Amino acid sequence: MHGQSNAANWERARYTARQAVDNFDPGTGRCFAAADPLLGTDGMGGSFATRLGDMLIQSGRYDRVILVPIARGGASLSFLNNEGAELTTNGVAKLTAAGLTPTHILFQQGESDALMTTTAEEYAALLHQLVKRFRAAGFDAPFYVSRSTKCDYLGPTNIAAVRAGQLSAVDTALNIRQGPDTDTIGNEGRSSDGCHMNEIGTLASAALWAAYIK
Repeated sequence: MHGQSNAANWERARYTARQAVDNFDPGTGRCFAAADPLLGTDGMGGSFATRLGDMLIQSGRYDRVILVPIARGGASLSFLNNEGAELTTNGVAKLTAAGLTPTHILFQQGESDALMTTTAEEYAALLHQLVKRFRAAGFDAPFYVSRSTKCDYLGPTNIAAVRAGQLSAVDTALNIRQGPDTDTIGNEGRSSDGCHMNEIGTLASAALWAAYIK
């Protein structure tokens, strides 16, 4: 998982996986039993992905799930392509060294760009730039882009442009696919900041993502 806070252990409720769900740590290059907060990101709370792993196994789609978190709280797309590019390059290097290849890449980001002046065209171009880092490493797994901009306490004003950019970034040649619309999770699923997910929202987010994982 890549992106910003809602993919980086900033959910309010922690969870420990009950199925065969592992957490690949991009720091050490080792796997551990998945328990929030997941290794590899900067938040100390919960993650939708831990619950998602259980859902995918319980549904019979997979026997084992390995989660690889590399997201960062507050990250804009520009940051992820520049100062934060090491998050991607290190993750790719550690996975390659371990002989692991992703089957799905989940990207949940947009709240920071919704505070900025990023246009839809700029967002799509920056996202393509990020995806090409994975493709250059030979990682051809489908790259799913969520539509995520809601963060009430920040008072974002550029929501429409970012959501349009997330949609227009879908690209067959780069195998970029549309992911869930997490903005549909209202304040009943958020903490008091109207941004980060509470337990209800984290479960809802996991369920939304599960619908896209085949």
